[in-house]
Amino acid sequence: MFAAIASGNPLQLSVEVPNSNGLQHTIVLSRTKPKLYSHITLFILPNVTFPQDYIATVYFKLSPQEEFKLFGYLSSEKPSAIFKVQIPSSKKDAGDTSDGLGEIDMDVDDGSGAADPFTDTNGSSSNNISELIIGISIEPREQGMMKLEEWKASMNAEAQKNNSLILSRPNLGIIRNITTAGQLAQVYPSLTQELAAKIVQHAYNYLSGFLDAQGNVPIKRFDTWWDKFRNRLANDGTFLDEVTKN
Repeated sequence: MFAAIASGNPLQLSVEVPNSNGLQHTIVLSRTKPKLYSHITLFILPNVTFPQDYIATVYFKLSPQEEFKLFGYLSSEKPSAIFKVQIPSSKKDAGDTSDGLGEIDMDVDDGSGAADPFTDTNGSSSNNISELIIGISIEPREQGMMKLEEWKASMNAEAQKNNSLILSRPNLGIIRNITTAGQLAQVYPSLTQELAAKIVQHAYNYLSGFLDAQGNVPIKRFDTWWDKFRNRLANDGTFLDEVTKN
């Protein structure tokens, strides 16, 4: 009913999952050449009439032990799709917790004709895989599209979360190069404004107790405040968090 072709490999037909009433199929793409899969074309066979009220959701995994992950669908109006597959390198950084599936972009074909990005200059792969398993589930259109919308929402939420973490994570290189108050204000403008307001408020709270009849404060009182402020700041700068208006 379905077939798939991986870059540089022969066509593979789907196999019906036993006891699924023809609603579930799998395709195992076994490695036949020393390279990683970069593009996989999945399609409904030409002699198959696919019902309009149903869609075929598409899943991928790298081994029988893993769980299938949803990545797209086929239907009567969309009988084929091209998936761009990036298998992670075997040379992972320490602490890398990403799974083995890597990145699979639904319906992507850049058409660049560039050399396989997963091979080295000698044409050999740094991380071959033995097989990639495609799972296909035929289900009512409304049910399947709802599942796809939930999947897209989950992916978008995860992407926004990752972007937020990236945006909130300080650039250590920039931090190390901050040597002036102006540079600090440029990198952290809001925090610098808050810091300035805390310092002014602390000075006001202290000096307001020494106002004379004309509303003036002797400059000596200001010097005293500044000396005490610098000493306390050097010992424990967190006291600024407790500064409030009197």
